[in-house]
Amino acid sequence: MKIILILVVITGLILGYGYWHSITHGSIYIVLDYKTPKNKDKISSKIKVLFLDIDGKALAQGISDKNYNYIELIQPVIGNCHDLVRSGSNKETRKLWQQCYEQQSTWMMTWTNDVSHVVVSNKNCSSKKVPIIFSGYNSEWFLWWVPHPHIGGKPYSYFRASIDLKKHDCFK
Repeated sequence: MKIILILVVITGLILGYGYWHSITHGSIYIVLDYKTPKNKDKISSKIKVLFLDIDGKALAQGISDKNYNYIELIQPVIGNCHDLVRSGSNKETRKLWQQCYEQQSTWMMTWTNDVSHVVVSNKNCSSKKVPIIFSGYNSEWFLWWVPHPHIGGKPYSYFRASIDLKKHDCFK
């Protein structure tokens, strides 16, 4: 009976840790979608994104990737983790990236659910407040302990959003 109780407690602790990690650590993928080709020409250079809550308070900021239309988040203390990857790939860089991502993933969870609008800007455009909705899931937290490269690993909450810019969203 003691062995069964110990196994139940250990299993509960393992699953509890996985669930805790999944609700305190997140990963976000944000894509910038141009609804008209004209906007794409206006906004093709480096884009800054300011994430706002319903009251207009700034929660976070990001910047567009040079080659693709996704947004890299800039954590207030550690900055942009993607800058580490651009500096080269070696053991030390990977270690620094993992530390940076660990901090960024916990920071994301403090504001993501509060975002309601974004303001997009660059040298050619300043947008009005554009609505944004994050969709999210963390349905894999109970599998984190499985020792398989395609299943295991620490669980995260995953968020996805699209910033849809229409022709009339850009001023200038």
